[in-house]
Amino acid sequence: MYTESSASSNNNTNNNIVAVERVNKLLLQSIDTLEEILKNQQLPAQERATVALKILEMTGLLSQKKTQSPSTLISDAQQQINQLNTDNSTRKLSPYQPKITQVKSTFLPAFYVEIPNFLSAEENQKAIEIAIQNRDQYIESTTTTKADKYRQSYVLFSQYFPELAALIQSKILETLPEVLAKLNLRPFEISEIEAQLTAHNDGCYYKIHNDAGSEKTASREITYVYYFYQEPKAFSGGELRIYDTELKAGAAITHDNFQTITPANNSIIFFNSRCRHEVMPVVCPSKAFEHSRFTVNGWIRRLV
Repeated sequence: MYTESSASSNNNTNNNIVAVERVNKLLLQSIDTLEEILKNQQLPAQERATVALKILEMTGLLSQKKTQSPSTLISDAQQQINQLNTDNSTRKLSPYQPKITQVKSTFLPAFYVEIPNFLSAEENQKAIEIAIQNRDQYIESTTTTKADKYRQSYVLFSQYFPELAALIQSKILETLPEVLAKLNLRPFEISEIEAQLTAHNDGCYYKIHNDAGSEKTASREITYVYYFYQEPKAFSGGELRIYDTELKAGAAITHDNFQTITPANNSIIFFNSRCRHEVMPVVCPSKAFEHSRFTVNGWIRRLV
């Protein structure tokens, strides 16, 4: 039989159910928000620990819903949210407001070391002969980013000139202490000295890049370029430009100031592999392969 007291009781029950659902939704949303904050690895450990404790506290509040009245739970939950809003609005050091840290940068000036007459006259002439004799083994150059129209030249891998590669590498090791001092770099343990032979003919170039900008190339410390070509010189252009470079937040920023190196037969240059640089376009009127701008170039890698 329907009575006024039973209707009142049902209304109270329904209100309690609705209130509990509101509490559940409110607390779960708050916990989700805190968990997202906790995932921020840039937060200091102490702040992340505070966030974790706050999650545990609110989880405990959620588990107590059966022993507390809905109105009490709503009041407690609302206090938690109000505290979050207060902390954010006053920008206090809290687990909900990560600290903003200044990103440090490293400036690399466009320094380089140049050594003339790096090989003997006989060794230099032999290098030219090897470069020309293996013309059928060259392949078109590429970049690690696979960018289109970013580089044009022809590369010969060291397996086709092992004796010349070994000669260049041994001479580099002999002169490395002097090079490191002039580049203001500390000695380091070497894992490898890479070498490849590159030919630049008419219209060849390489746009601005650095040699240590990817995961595979990160251990490159020093770039070297040994220049050689037939005399008299049958090409123009092909200068190397090395730019002042700023390393910041994982990026290499090119500055306006640069140094220009004109290729000189039988000379070698060294510079920091993280410096941005480019090869200017080559003009070779004859377009004959033997008249190319040749280099043995490569990288001195640090042992990781």
